[in-house]
Amino acid sequence: MGQFYWPKGGQNYWPLTLKYDFLVLFPVNPQTLCRYRRALVPSSAKDDPSDARLLLELVLRHPDQFKPWQPQSAQMRTLAQLVEHRRTLVADRVRTTNRLTATLKLYFPQVLDWFEDKATLVFCEFLEKWPTLQAAKRARKATLERFFHEHNSRYAEVIEKR
Repeated sequence: MGQFYWPKGGQNYWPLTLKYDFLVLFPVNPQTLCRYRRALVPSSAKDDPSDARLLLELVLRHPDQFKPWQPQSAQMRTLAQLVEHRRTLVADRVRTTNRLTATLKLYFPQVLDWFEDKATLVFCEFLEKWPTLQAAKRARKATLERFFHEHNSRYAEVIEKR
């Protein structure tokens, strides 16, 4: 059975355990190694080979302090990836909405008052049909009402306000 030690915090270590079943990983906090090095090496000199030796010595002398790392299940890894992707999508939506809002404040600020939520299909399609205040003013009332009814906006007072 092989053993492998690495500083805590790295995220690219789990593929090693999937590929090589004989590896056992022990996460070690970098501060723990740093303090251990300071205690044993008064010159504070450090390099990779000496750090590897110290790391091995630390884990072998205090095995009760270090638990072997267990990878998450495939479902948990998939879920984590999906959650991260969702976070990215939400951040993209917020960034895009903020940029659109900033641009609309310059030339069509009224539309920002007419729609509460800027990240909706009805808001985007309204802007596609009527990209300026002049275009919205030229539209007939019946056309606007039909547009809002098609987008399930049926409250007369909301349509009148818009």
